[in-house]
Amino acid sequence: MLKSRDLALALIGVRRLLHFGSDAFGIFDASPKGFWTSFWAAALVLPVWCLVIADQMSGMAHPSLVRFVAIQAIGYAISWLAYPLAMVKICDLLDRWPRYYGYMVAYNWFQVVQAVAWLPLVLLVDLKASPGLVAIAWLTTHGVLMTYSWFIARRGLQVDAIAASALVVIDLLLSLLIDRLSEILV
Repeated sequence: MLKSRDLALALIGVRRLLHFGSDAFGIFDASPKGFWTSFWAAALVLPVWCLVIADQMSGMAHPSLVRFVAIQAIGYAISWLAYPLAMVKICDLLDRWPRYYGYMVAYNWFQVVQAVAWLPLVLLVDLKASPGLVAIAWLTTHGVLMTYSWFIARRGLQVDAIAASALVVIDLLLSLLIDRLSEILV
């Protein structure tokens, strides 16, 4: 169960990340227990995910509801586990295993911010905003979130700028792969 103290510390840590504060990593619980607790962020993000999935369904021609939801739910679970799993080996290769838990805890909790940041885009699409406006909002949001991901990787793992950039690309590619597989299976 998520304790209010754990959530409060996570929110304080995320707030510090939003200000590009390197001290944020000292606020998060960087232990194995803190790592597992940080997956509660998936539960906090779930309502946003449900909204996006419902929005996707409205544009589909007669989807099988059970199949669609099952595939999307499995994709959601995989999306929360794929990057942390890949990072086990990557941290070994980068000789950063001692920093793994601290990095992943900050990364997981920051996913709440990412989910909230995508909400205006969903609203813009629902309101049938001009494609140009949607594209600009998407690029801006994506650019800002990738900058934060880069910062979290760079400071959380104490790696150079190139390694942090590579991690952002790996995360993006994994996400795209999981999303595409989910689309194909529907």
